[in-house]
Formats: sequence, C-alpha cells, structure tokens
Amino acid sequence: MDKAALRDELMQQLWRMNKMDLMVNLREFLEGETAALNYLYSCGEQAVSPSQISENIGVSRARMANILRSLRAKGYIEMEIAEQDRRKMDVRMTREGGTFCREKYEYLVRYFDLYVDVLGEEDIKELIRLIKKTADNEILLKK
Repeated sequence: MDKAALRDELMQQLWRMNKMDLMVNLREFLEGETAALNYLYSCGEQAVSPSQISENIGVSRARMANILRSLRAKGYIEMEIAEQDRRKMDVRMTREGGTFCREKYEYLVRYFDLYVDVLGEEDIKELIRLIKKTADNEILLKK
C-alpha cells in the first residue's frame, strides 16, 4: 500500500467534490444566512434569541449580528425587543424568509435526488456507509 499516493488521491477527489454545486448548496445550510434561516424555520412561530441561533449554527455573536442585519434588510426576519427581558431581542422568520428557505431546501433535495440517480442505489449505500464510518470515528481522527 502506498499511503502517500492514497492520501494525495483522496485529498484531490475531496477537493474536486468540495467545488461541486452539490457541496456549495449543502454548505449554505450549514453556515451563514441560510443556516440561520433554516434554524428559525425549524423553530416555527417561536421567537428565538440571536445567541440561540449563533450557538445552534456555531458562529460567533459578532458574525451572528452581521447575518441578522443582512437577513433583516432582505425582509427574511423580524427583530423586536423581548417582552420578558427588554435587554434582549426576539428573532422571528417572516413569510418571505420561510418561502426563501423552503425554495432553497427544495432545490437541494432535487439536486440530491439527481445525485442518487447518477450514482445508483448500490453506490449511494456504499457512500453512506463510508461517510457514516468517517463520522462515527471522528474522535480517532483527532490525533
């Protein structure tokens, strides 16, 4: 086994995959504005604090403030002073934000459906097995 060659080929293929629309669109749901909207969407009508959103999507409070400012300017969220504690803000998704979030998610689902069609059932199951094995053994990779 040529470990260096395997490592290099793995890195090259992961780099190529990282540039695919599939990954670009998936990444949007994991970070930034779309991740914040997705979290708000999962909360339904419930108001949440900016710190709850930042903790959930793993960004700093300063970054969260910028994300919320942008989403508010686009009309995707509303922010108001919390009734229980006037020092805090409540954040809610607007109808426009919900529509945007649903459309982004539906696009991602269609893209993944095509990906399943291209690779086929057997290869997708093998890919899922390998990704699961990687995620389940993450602790072993932190040496």
